[in-house]
Amino acid sequence: MLAGGHARRYSRRHRMTALLCALSLVVLTQTPATSVSFDLRSLSEQDYRRWDGVELERKVALRLIQEGFAVVSPQSPAQLRLRVVRTPEGLGLEATGPRQRVEQGVRVGRGSLAELHLEVAQKLTEMTRAVAVPPEPVPAPPVPEAPPVVESAKEPPMEVAVAPPPSTLELGLGMGTLWRGAGSKVAPHLLLSVRRGLGSFGLDAEVGLGVAREAALTAYEVQGGAFLGYRLPVTERLHLEPGVGAGLVLQVFRLEDAWVSDATGTQVSPAGWARMKLRWRFSERFAAEARAGLGLVRPVSHVREGETLGARGRVRVETGAQLSWGP
Repeated sequence: MLAGGHARRYSRRHRMTALLCALSLVVLTQTPATSVSFDLRSLSEQDYRRWDGVELERKVALRLIQEGFAVVSPQSPAQLRLRVVRTPEGLGLEATGPRQRVEQGVRVGRGSLAELHLEVAQKLTEMTRAVAVPPEPVPAPPVPEAPPVVESAKEPPMEVAVAPPPSTLELGLGMGTLWRGAGSKVAPHLLLSVRRGLGSFGLDAEVGLGVAREAALTAYEVQGGAFLGYRLPVTERLHLEPGVGAGLVLQVFRLEDAWVSDATGTQVSPAGWARMKLRWRFSERFAAEARAGLGLVRPVSHVREGETLGARGRVRVETGAQLSWGP
């Protein structure tokens, strides 16, 4: 026995299939038409409800019938088959005919549900025309004493190019901790990041601010770097993202001793990082990330009359969590 949600979904689909078949019979009685099936069964129950699958099936079927195709149920034999699948970027559209198969992608979350349905119906109609085999022309009866009619060559089927995955821009803001080597204290760390992604790869720009306070020394460290990362899907919403990067660390320090002539100063050092992110996308636009990084930087020591006031080691360990936003 089907569960309540699945039973309602099956009932609505059954009524929709009956309506489409009735409309298609009208088309079939007028002219010979190419049969087309439209399949949404690969979508999960949650995605089917989120994008109103019943209304999407109705709009796609009506559009195909207007174009002269006969729409049948996914279980029935059909000359052309249309299918919608879930992808990390949104929806994937597939059209399969007797000679070729074409695909396109649709990004979700950028407009209203009606705009999404219109875009899917338009693209599926174009793809159906592309994979459909044109019917053979009926030869005209011979006309006496008339020159032979030369038939024009058939136009090749239209090729629908698959659009490359669009690049995305993500913004992130988070807090964490910074450990700067042996003998130093764990300091708070503020991080701002921007990611430009193309598919699974991404180029990040990060800016961080850390503050270390000692008894006789206060040091502010501003770091900036560029990272190359690769996003590995664990589940549909959970991803791992390893990455490597390089940049600079600027340290501005101030000595608390008022008798010192040079109480402030700066140090600039090159740095490199290896990092790992665990990312959970909990909505269409927002995601939470946990971050851990291991960096190498030039060590710095602050000494006064043989006494070490503060030091930064060669190894720095960063941890933190942040919230990111992106389409």
